[in-house]
Amino acid sequence: MSTINGVDYSVVNPDHKWKILKTQTRFALWALWISSGVIMQGFDIVAGGQLAALPAFRQKFGILQPDGSYLIPARYLSAWNSIAPACEVVATFIFAPLLEKFGRKWGILAASLISTAGILLQQLAPDWRMHLAGRGVNGIAIGMMFTIAPLWIGETCRPELRGFFLCFFNTSIVFGQFAIVVVSRGSSDIEGKWQWWMPVVAMYIFPLILSSVWPFFPESPYWLVRQGRETEARKSLQRIYGFKELEFYDMELHRMQAEIAFTRDLQGNIDAKRDRTFLGINIDAEAECFRATNRKRTFTAIFAASAQQMIGATFVIGYATYFLELIGIKDYFSASVALYVVMLVASTAAFPLTEIYGRRFLIVIPQFVLCLMLLLIGIMGCVPNKSQASWGIVAFIYAWAIIYQLSIGATGFVLASEIATMRLRGATQGLITITNACWGLIMQFTVPYMINPDAGDLGGKVGFIFLGTGIIAAVGGWYLYPETKGISFEKLDRLYAMNIPARHFKKAAMEMDMEHSIERTTQVADLDDKDGQSHHVEINPV
Repeated sequence: MSTINGVDYSVVNPDHKWKILKTQTRFALWALWISSGVIMQGFDIVAGGQLAALPAFRQKFGILQPDGSYLIPARYLSAWNSIAPACEVVATFIFAPLLEKFGRKWGILAASLISTAGILLQQLAPDWRMHLAGRGVNGIAIGMMFTIAPLWIGETCRPELRGFFLCFFNTSIVFGQFAIVVVSRGSSDIEGKWQWWMPVVAMYIFPLILSSVWPFFPESPYWLVRQGRETEARKSLQRIYGFKELEFYDMELHRMQAEIAFTRDLQGNIDAKRDRTFLGINIDAEAECFRATNRKRTFTAIFAASAQQMIGATFVIGYATYFLELIGIKDYFSASVALYVVMLVASTAAFPLTEIYGRRFLIVIPQFVLCLMLLLIGIMGCVPNKSQASWGIVAFIYAWAIIYQLSIGATGFVLASEIATMRLRGATQGLITITNACWGLIMQFTVPYMINPDAGDLGGKVGFIFLGTGIIAAVGGWYLYPETKGISFEKLDRLYAMNIPARHFKKAAMEMDMEHSIERTTQVADLDDKDGQSHHVEINPV
């Protein structure tokens, strides 16, 4: 038995995750880099509410009111905030199947170029329609990165740390939200067009980061192994990890090959050609996600992505600044900056918690608590004294934000990204992106009508609406979400094939580990009897 820094990499053992983490510096940097593309998603989610709160933006695109002020009509806000997720849906349907054919790397460069064009259109827009077009073009790039980032991280990292590194995904989104709030707060003191240009121009940094490092980025070794390109996969692993010793790469390639072989035995040829397409959409790949053997996993993945929107993410996060202004908070920009600082800290705290407590523990019960927060926000919205009620609403929004980022906000992406079977991971991640975008489309279109003064003007009563959908998300999660902490993709395939209820995965996985440990102990004992020694190798990251 060969060990590296005291860890046997030939088996998946969650007990060694913190030892493994110490050697993952280089992989962490790659994960951070690819997640930087998702920061655009955070920017876009919050952009509508932030820009609408800037006087210069309202004067540029709004309608003059009798009192001399400018108001962005609800239909403008709905269109601006709906166009990006709508374009994400269309682009992902066409783009996601191409990931299986051409790999992950090429899509990053394409997304960078498309994003640059979209930002330029937003910046130079003479009217609200051109600004709308820019938001739509950028939405295409967002959909591409939203699919690629968790897919590459999830299939490349060690299973013991999959949850830890997939948390980069959500934290990148939160950082994007925080960044645009800070930029908007700073630009609010500027007079003229740069007041609203500054948040838009700041978005150029993300395609710049992606395109400048792209030539050095390694293709997914998992995808390369599936294509039978083991030599290239080994080179990719060496670029990802930078270890000097070669034995590590032998073990990683063997692990990937074993998972691929098991999935082939369980569900057929992994890379069989699927020629049926319609408007660029791979019909067979998408349909296979809903076969009897895969249906539950696909539904669980898209439900985890849906739950974030169902429980009020767009309302609380996307329109925080604008909503705080509408309910009468005087220093609404500072209040929103503090909110996003709290969310960023909470999202970062979820990194170790995801691996310490697991996915199901951090999602199921907290979802019911989030529903309670929404109920209290709704009740405060019914209080006649608006000035006193507004601060109560702010307090419950802060509480909601902390719980959300520690639970479904961070861990929901982790669970959704690792639940699919290996052969359909690209197609499933595409469906996750599409589902998230569809919910975003619905919420971004309807929330302005709920809160805008020229429409519903519901104030805190919006909490009642999201309470209804939030209860569905909480109850559904209780039955659908399994514990996947430290479980390899091969073992997940086995557990689903055995039709074990999702809430019992943890117990079943432990029983499987115990059986495997007994078998391995017997094999090691036989080997030691033959050669009289065990092997130990030290490895150091470059």
